[in-house]
Amino acid sequence: MLKLHGSIISNFYCMVKQALQEKGIAFEEKPAMPNQDRDFLAISPMGKVPALETEHGYLSETSVILEYLEELQPTPALYPTEAFARAKARQLIKIVELYIETPAHQMMPALFGMPLPDYQRETARPLIERGIAALCSLAKFSPWVCSEQFTCADIFLYRSVGVVGMAAEKFYDWDAFADVPGFKEWQARMGQRPLTQAIDTESQAALQAFLKQMGQ
Repeated sequence: MLKLHGSIISNFYCMVKQALQEKGIAFEEKPAMPNQDRDFLAISPMGKVPALETEHGYLSETSVILEYLEELQPTPALYPTEAFARAKARQLIKIVELYIETPAHQMMPALFGMPLPDYQRETARPLIERGIAALCSLAKFSPWVCSEQFTCADIFLYRSVGVVGMAAEKFYDWDAFADVPGFKEWQARMGQRPLTQAIDTESQAALQAFLKQMGQ
C-alpha cells in the first residue's frame, strides 16, 4: 500500500491526498513535518512534504507525485488523455506553482510572526500579478480549469489559493483573484465537491490546533 508522508496543514500534502482519494487509491498516512533530519532527507531529498512511499521507493515534489498517480492508475483520469491537452494542464500547474504559489509561500513564515524582509514584500506582488495574468490566458473555468474535464490542475490551483489569499490580504490588503473572470464561480464549484469539503475541514482543524500549540 502507498504511504503518504507529511501533514494535512500543508497545501501540497492536501493536493496529493485529494488526488489519491479522487482516484480511489488506498493509502496510509504517515505524519511528518518538513525537516532536515538525515532520515527524512532519505525520504524527501529537500526535506519537504509530501513524500510518497511506494513499493519501488520514495517520490517527492507534488507535481511529480500527481503525474505518477495518473500513470499508476489512469482511471478515473485526472489529466487529459490527448498529448497536447495533457501538456497544457501541466503547463498551467507549473505556472501556478512557480509564479503564483511560490512567491506567496515564501512569505508564510511572516504569517506566523517572523519578520518579512522588505525585498520579499516589494517583489512578491509583481510576481504573483504576472502569474495571475498568465493564469487568465490559460484557464478556462468552464466549468473546470482545463474546460470540461476536472483535472489535477483544478486540485493544484484550489489548494494554492488559500496560501496566496492569506499572504495577499495580510501584506497588501489585496484580493488577488478578484478580477480573474470565472474564478469565484469555479472556486465555489470546487468547494462543493465532497472530497474537497472533507479535506478542507480536516486541514482547518489541524491548522487551528497547530496555531494553538504555537501560542497564536
